[in-house]
Amino acid sequence: MDLSLYVDAWAESAERTLALLANLPAEAWAAPTGCPGWTVRDVVAHLAALESELSHTGRGGPSEFHAVGSEVEAAYTEAGVRQRDDMSTAELLDELRIAVAVRRDVLATVPEDPRAPAEDTPGGIGWSNEVLLRNRMIDMWVHEQDIRVAAGVAGGYDGKAAVLVVSGFLLALPYVLAKKLKAARGTSLVLELTTPITRTVTVGVGDDGRGRLHDGASDDADVRITMTADTFVTLVAGREALQPLSLTWTGDSTLVGDLLAEIAVTP
Repeated sequence: MDLSLYVDAWAESAERTLALLANLPAEAWAAPTGCPGWTVRDVVAHLAALESELSHTGRGGPSEFHAVGSEVEAAYTEAGVRQRDDMSTAELLDELRIAVAVRRDVLATVPEDPRAPAEDTPGGIGWSNEVLLRNRMIDMWVHEQDIRVAAGVAGGYDGKAAVLVVSGFLLALPYVLAKKLKAARGTSLVLELTTPITRTVTVGVGDDGRGRLHDGASDDADVRITMTADTFVTLVAGREALQPLSLTWTGDSTLVGDLLAEIAVTP
């Protein structure tokens, strides 16, 4: 994987997020987002916490937490937000802006080895360069969408990060079908994404019990689901729907229900 793709996509989304925030009316900062329990202000505090920790600027991350395993713990994430409860929205925006600028300078030289341990990670978690840069891109763009939906400002699907994130979320579907749902061998479904990103894939469970994804629609799938790309992101990212979801399906309704119940893959 060319890590510059992740870096460029993260940087693009970060700049769009900063521009979006600079023009938000004061009342929008208190609006609830689809990220359960967080307002727009909380989302910005989270981004500021992570980016300032990685760039060694601002308040940084919560020093009392240390990562265990390969996932960022919810308590660590929440602590970074609460660490900024006394900051004004202008201060939060400044902290995020400075951190992004410094981080962009650092990443002007992209790490050469994707598998090498990343020098700086959230809470010292043991991520490689590739995992860190991919996760920061996903986190930045998904939270950009959290802010946009909460504030009623559409956009963000015409950039580099949108394509990479949606493609990455699609790649998680074989795991959802085969491992989370434990679907029977031979089970398959077609997912058609419509505007603003168009893609049709078939996900199936092979004779070996493993899930696989390929482009295009299978004629004999058990289910065919059609949804907008933003509905797909809302579901896979585990967001609460702040606006009506747009999806239709044909076929096995039980499989559809099970899939929608387990499709979220982000913590």
